[in-house]
Amino acid sequence: MTTPTIAPVGPTNTPAASEPTLAALKAKFGTVPKMFSTFAHSPAALDAVAGYFNAMGGAKLSPRTQEAIAIAVAELNHCTYCLSAHTALAKGQGVKADELVGFRTARSSDPREQAILDLAVAIARTRAADVGPQLAQARKAGLSDAELVEVVAAVAQNVLTNYLNVVAGTEVDFPRVA
Repeated sequence: MTTPTIAPVGPTNTPAASEPTLAALKAKFGTVPKMFSTFAHSPAALDAVAGYFNAMGGAKLSPRTQEAIAIAVAELNHCTYCLSAHTALAKGQGVKADELVGFRTARSSDPREQAILDLAVAIARTRAADVGPQLAQARKAGLSDAELVEVVAAVAQNVLTNYLNVVAGTEVDFPRVA
């Protein structure tokens, strides 16, 4: 285990403005994941990322598909923290082990979900500069404009958390995925 470059906040250095959001996260998860404790150094950043997760909970994209995107993007960005966290969350939703392996390489046996993963990975790889074929494939698979926007939002959400966890060296507090 390496020492984090940005350690999570603790009882003695938590900004007062971060406390209500951390308390809400603890009530929701039973504990505060280290990622959120790291974001908590900045109450504004913590509120933004917590709000992002809450808002995407009401997305048209299913929780399973959002986890598939998260796993594929975490793999692409070499974020062990997010890969581990989203693998655990997907397992909790009943995603099978072979499907989880597929998600790491942006693969799904469901054609619609495959079109979504192709688009998500293309957005992440090209910084959205060259996604025409994948966008056309997603439209052909029946994605609405709202769902297309949500794919972009899911990629952005995961890039944000991937980057913080990689920069911070956040200690993985989920079952670790290599």
